[in-house]
Amino acid sequence: MSVESIVRLHNSTLRIIVTTLSTDFDLMRSVAAAADTRNDEIRVLLQGFITRMEAVPPTVWGGVAAARFRTVVAHWNDESAKLSQALAGIADTIRNNEHQLREATQLHAQRIAAVTADL
Repeated sequence: MSVESIVRLHNSTLRIIVTTLSTDFDLMRSVAAAADTRNDEIRVLLQGFITRMEAVPPTVWGGVAAARFRTVVAHWNDESAKLSQALAGIADTIRNNEHQLREATQLHAQRIAAVTADL
């Protein structure tokens, strides 16, 4: 096999790898965006429910049940904050990994191009 054939084969393989990685990068960005969207949706749903429950007048919603509800809401708020932070952290980690992998791929492609240019 000639050097030119090897370089052509290598360049073809590199294009396939870069295309596949680009698709994976798109997927990573899509998953991060989906995590952000779900995080926002969950917060809106929980806040809407709590707002509706808190709007019930004390004459209808009072005593032990109301006190227990406030305790549950406080616990829910704590857990909701943890969930929100976890989802935001997951999305940030995915975006950071995508960025670092993209940079590594570009650097790798540049190095391979530099080596094959000398062949």
